[in-house]
Amino acid sequence: FFFQAEDGIRDQPRSRGLGDVYKRQPIKGVDLYSIVDEDCLQDLKGAGIKLVIPRCFTSIGFPDKKCPESLETLAEAGYQTDVYIYPCPGCGAPEKQAVETISNVGTNKVGTYWVLVENFQWKSDITYNRNFLLAITGELKKHGKQAGIYTNENLWASIVGKDWNALAALPLWYKRLDGSLQCNTFKPFGGWSKAALKQYASSSICYGSALDTSCQHSINKLLQ
Repeated sequence: FFFQAEDGIRDQPRSRGLGDVYKRQPIKGVDLYSIVDEDCLQDLKGAGIKLVIPRCFTSIGFPDKKCPESLETLAEAGYQTDVYIYPCPGCGAPEKQAVETISNVGTNKVGTYWVLVENFQWKSDITYNRNFLLAITGELKKHGKQAGIYTNENLWASIVGKDWNALAALPLWYKRLDGSLQCNTFKPFGGWSKAALKQYASSSICYGSALDTSCQHSINKLLQ
C-alpha cells in the first residue's frame, strides 16, 4: 500500500513505524507479503517509500518466516517499519497468534502491529469474532505493543457489527480502492471518526502490493 502520513514522520533514532508519528509531513508507505530483497529495495527507493509494513503472521495460522529477514533488510536500508497480522480465527487461540507474531518480529524495532479484519476465516458468530479481536489486541497491549485495525465499513459490519466500538481507541487503517490519496471520503463507523491510513490502490511494487495514504491528523506518540 502507499500511504501518506499527513501527521508526519518521527525521530528516526528513537523508533520506527507509524506508531509515534508527530510532525505534519507526508510520507509514503507500502505493505508487503513478499521477501524484501535488493530488487524490492530498488522499487521502494524509486517510489519514494519511507514506511514499509511486512506481513508477519499468515491467514493459515503460522508466522510468516520471511518477516524477520525483511525487517532486518529494511532496518539496514533506513526504512521505518510497522507489521501486519493476517489472523486465523479458526486456527487456535488469538493470544497465541499475537505472541507468535511478537516472537517472529524478535528484536527488530517496529511501530504498530496492524490486525487485518477481512472476509477470510471469520466465524458467522459475531460475538466470537469480537472476543477474538479483543483477545489478540489485548495480548499485544499486554506485551507493550501498539495494536491497530485494518478494515473498512462493510467488512467491519459483517464481521463484528457496524456500531461495535470496543476497539475505537486503536488506530484505524481503512480500505477504499478509489485511487485517491485524499481521505475525505471516510465515513465514521465502529467508533472511529477518522483513520490513520487509507488503502487506495494496488501496485506492482515488490512483486505486488497495496498502496495507501495516511490521513490521520493527530497521531501523537502512540508508541514510544
